[in-house]
Amino acid sequence: MKNNWLKQLGPGLLFAGAAIGVSHLVQSTRAGADFGFGLLWAVLLVNIFKYPFFQYGPRYATATGESLIDGYKKLGKGVLIIYYILTFATMFTIQAAVTMV
Repeated sequence: MKNNWLKQLGPGLLFAGAAIGVSHLVQSTRAGADFGFGLLWAVLLVNIFKYPFFQYGPRYATATGESLIDGYKKLGKGVLIIYYILTFATMFTIQAAVTMV
């Protein structure tokens, strides 16, 4: 039983690292190591907010055969511009956070 569980864990971790990102997995465990349960609320809250994007983005791409950018284009030029602005604005914060680690 234990051997079978380990065989399933390896591919699961690889898939999680590829789908979610290794930095999310590493930083969540690092937050736990550094701060104990003090930041558990933040880790849970962030993952709850991110879940729809990780769940429905790939589903949309699989169902339609097009990228999310193409889907945003269909919603209108304004939606696409907002997406680009948000992506551009957050990339500096994300890069700074990754650099600090």
